[in-house]
Amino acid sequence: MTEKIVIGLTGNIATGKSIVMRMLQELGATTIDADKLVHVLMRKGGPAYQAIVNEFGNFILDQSGEISRPKLGKIVFNDPGALSKLETLTHPSVLAEIEKRVAAAPTPVIVVEAIKLFESGLANHCTSKWVVMAPPEMQYKRLIERRRMTPDQAKQRILAQGSQREKAVKADVIIDNSGALVKTWGVVKKRYTDLLNARQPKSRPVSPVASPLKTDAPTVESRQRPAPPKPIESEGLVLRRAKRDDLGVMTDLVVTGTSGAVKPDVSDMMESLFSRAYLIAVDSGRAVGMIGWQAENLVAGLQDFYMRSDDLWSTVGVDMLKKVQDEVDSLSCEAALVFVLDQAGSKPIEFLESQGYERTESSSLVPDWREAAQEWQPDHSIMLYKKLREQRIMVPI
Repeated sequence: MTEKIVIGLTGNIATGKSIVMRMLQELGATTIDADKLVHVLMRKGGPAYQAIVNEFGNFILDQSGEISRPKLGKIVFNDPGALSKLETLTHPSVLAEIEKRVAAAPTPVIVVEAIKLFESGLANHCTSKWVVMAPPEMQYKRLIERRRMTPDQAKQRILAQGSQREKAVKADVIIDNSGALVKTWGVVKKRYTDLLNARQPKSRPVSPVASPLKTDAPTVESRQRPAPPKPIESEGLVLRRAKRDDLGVMTDLVVTGTSGAVKPDVSDMMESLFSRAYLIAVDSGRAVGMIGWQAENLVAGLQDFYMRSDDLWSTVGVDMLKKVQDEVDSLSCEAALVFVLDQAGSKPIEFLESQGYERTESSSLVPDWREAAQEWQPDHSIMLYKKLREQRIMVPI
């Protein structure tokens, strides 16, 4: 695509390729999720919308005239021919959008995640092809536990994709994600460093440097890790992006915030860090608060919102929530959903309600938000909701 280093990242469903993509982002790469681009491009008014409606019929639309992905999914995941046709309709638009984003990327390394990397021809535009692999039984378990699919749905999704081995033989780099996440991180870091050094003079080996302010434009990548906020300071309080070195204090804040009821290990906390963006509040060198968030289809999901002590909610909590709301507003999010574990007690809920959030159930949300809520909401938790925009954004900006 350009003289930049473009990593084409792929892997079958639930192998962990999105986690690997976020690891690469942590190391300094700009990331583009090609699969999620489709969700934006097929929105009403988007370049792929009318062609898809013409091909599959008006019955795939919801009440607002948007394409219902669940309805469309029932068709394409039960009919290989229909799936192939959908890909034919969307691939040209996706490739054109990716080329624009690669050219405009502010970093020398760009990662393009695409489940159809080889089938679409996108691999031909990449410097290095990476394939993430995991055993089928692990894929099956992840789909049921994390994406809340039924066993039949999980089997259907796995069978609808090609063989992992077929992808592996075409790869320049294979990432085995069947073990501990810490091990996967070590492999990804080494492979990334090797790739950088291969493009540098031999006398000048380089190490990856995290680039906390680099991310993709929200209107292109449907599911994206939000741009980490710039550190801010106010009367001794520092709000900054969480880093890998913060895993210990993040774990401690979770334990404190749940009165010891939840005790994540390092691997659990690392997975959280690579699954969403985190903001840490530091006062006099000590971490006193944290919050995590992610965005998909113009809705933000906030969780792991903890304070070192209850008296901090009215001060640190307000600053942290405002900072995150500013970030998700820059991503054009229409609503924010906050998930509070039962073990966290009533104080976080009381605070959020004082900030205009209301308790809700996923069934009461509009389809796009409902889908995100059902995927994100942890077991044994309460969901609160706040509308961020009075009018929904119906077309890509």
